[in-house]
Amino acid sequence: MCIKQDTVFTRFKGELDEMSVSDIRKKLSDILKKYNVKNIVFNLHDLSFMDSTGIGMIIGRYNQVKEKDGKIILCELNQNIERIILMSGLLKICTLRDSEASARWFLGL
Repeated sequence: MCIKQDTVFTRFKGELDEMSVSDIRKKLSDILKKYNVKNIVFNLHDLSFMDSTGIGMIIGRYNQVKEKDGKIILCELNQNIERIILMSGLLKICTLRDSEASARWFLGL
Protein backbone atom coordinates (compact mmCIF):
# COMPACT_ATOMS: atom_id res chain seq x y z
CA MET A 1 0.00 0.00 0.00
CA CYS A 2 1.16 3.49 -0.75
CA ILE A 3 -0.41 6.86 -0.04
CA LYS A 4 -0.35 9.70 -2.55
CA GLN A 5 -2.00 12.93 -1.39
CA ASP A 6 -5.50 11.89 -0.25
CA THR A 7 -5.51 8.44 -1.88
CA VAL A 8 -4.25 5.03 -0.82
CA PHE A 9 -3.21 2.64 -3.59
CA THR A 10 -3.52 -1.06 -2.83
CA ARG A 11 -2.44 -3.97 -5.03
CA PHE A 12 -3.81 -7.42 -4.37
CA LYS A 13 -2.08 -10.64 -5.28
CA GLY A 14 -3.46 -14.15 -4.96
CA GLU A 15 -6.77 -14.55 -3.19
CA LEU A 16 -9.05 -12.13 -1.41
CA ASP A 17 -11.05 -14.38 0.85
CA GLU A 18 -11.87 -15.02 4.49
CA MET A 19 -8.26 -15.99 5.26
CA SER A 20 -6.69 -12.81 3.88
CA VAL A 21 -9.33 -10.11 4.37
CA SER A 22 -9.07 -9.44 8.11
CA ASP A 23 -5.47 -8.17 7.93
CA ILE A 24 -6.22 -6.02 4.86
CA ARG A 25 -9.39 -4.63 6.44
CA LYS A 26 -7.49 -3.60 9.57
CA LYS A 27 -4.60 -1.99 7.68
CA LEU A 28 -6.93 0.02 5.45
CA SER A 29 -9.12 1.12 8.35
CA ASP A 30 -6.04 2.25 10.28
CA ILE A 31 -4.74 4.21 7.27
CA LEU A 32 -8.11 5.89 6.74
CA LYS A 33 -8.24 6.93 10.39
CA LYS A 34 -4.58 7.96 10.79
CA TYR A 35 -3.99 9.85 7.53
CA ASN A 36 -6.12 12.34 5.63
CA VAL A 37 -7.10 9.72 3.06
CA LYS A 38 -10.47 9.80 1.36
CA ASN A 39 -9.99 7.67 -1.78
CA ILE A 40 -8.90 4.07 -2.28
CA VAL A 41 -7.61 2.58 -5.53
CA PHE A 42 -7.70 -1.22 -5.63
CA ASN A 43 -5.45 -2.71 -8.32
CA LEU A 44 -6.86 -6.20 -8.97
CA HIS A 45 -4.52 -7.27 -11.78
CA ASP A 46 -2.80 -10.07 -9.84
CA LEU A 47 -5.89 -11.19 -7.93
CA SER A 48 -6.82 -14.76 -8.85
CA PHE A 49 -9.87 -15.24 -6.63
CA MET A 50 -12.32 -13.17 -4.61
CA ASP A 51 -15.29 -14.40 -2.58
CA SER A 52 -18.10 -12.61 -0.75
CA THR A 53 -15.72 -11.72 2.09
CA GLY A 54 -13.59 -9.72 -0.34
CA ILE A 55 -16.67 -8.03 -1.76
CA GLY A 56 -17.80 -7.19 1.77
CA MET A 57 -14.39 -5.72 2.57
CA ILE A 58 -14.67 -3.38 -0.44
CA ILE A 59 -18.20 -2.37 0.59
CA GLY A 60 -16.96 -1.66 4.13
CA ARG A 61 -14.17 0.58 2.84
CA TYR A 62 -16.71 2.33 0.59
CA ASN A 63 -18.78 3.16 3.67
CA GLN A 64 -15.67 4.66 5.28
CA VAL A 65 -14.65 6.81 2.29
CA LYS A 66 -18.23 7.87 1.60
CA GLU A 67 -18.20 9.73 4.94
CA LYS A 68 -15.34 11.85 3.54
CA ASP A 69 -16.94 12.27 0.07
CA GLY A 70 -14.29 9.89 -1.26
CA LYS A 71 -14.28 7.26 -3.96
CA ILE A 72 -13.36 3.61 -4.42
CA ILE A 73 -11.70 2.90 -7.74
CA LEU A 74 -11.13 -0.61 -9.09
CA CYS A 75 -8.52 -0.94 -11.80
CA GLU A 76 -6.67 -3.49 -13.92
CA LEU A 77 -9.29 -6.22 -13.52
CA ASN A 78 -8.49 -9.58 -15.08
CA GLN A 79 -11.31 -11.60 -16.71
CA ASN A 80 -12.16 -13.74 -13.68
CA ILE A 81 -12.31 -10.83 -11.27
CA GLU A 82 -14.18 -8.62 -13.73
CA ARG A 83 -16.95 -11.22 -13.92
CA ILE A 84 -17.18 -11.36 -10.10
CA ILE A 85 -17.25 -7.55 -9.85
CA LEU A 86 -19.98 -7.28 -12.48
CA MET A 87 -22.14 -9.97 -10.85
CA SER A 88 -21.68 -8.50 -7.36
CA GLY A 89 -23.05 -5.08 -8.26
CA LEU A 90 -19.95 -3.32 -6.92
CA LEU A 91 -19.93 -1.00 -9.93
CA LYS A 92 -22.94 0.78 -8.38
CA ILE A 93 -20.63 2.13 -5.67
CA CYS A 94 -17.16 1.85 -7.28
CA THR A 95 -15.57 3.44 -10.32
CA LEU A 96 -13.83 1.21 -12.85
CA ARG A 97 -10.64 2.39 -14.57
CA ASP A 98 -8.25 0.57 -16.90
CA SER A 99 -5.04 1.34 -15.02
CA GLU A 100 -3.58 3.03 -11.96
CA ALA A 101 -2.47 5.88 -14.24
CA SER A 102 -6.07 6.32 -15.37
CA ALA A 103 -7.24 6.22 -11.74
CA ARG A 104 -4.69 8.92 -10.82
CA TRP A 105 -5.89 11.06 -13.73
CA PHE A 106 -9.53 10.54 -12.70
CA LEU A 107 -8.71 11.70 -9.16
CA GLY A 108 -6.58 14.61 -10.38
CA LEU A 109 -3.35 13.28 -8.89
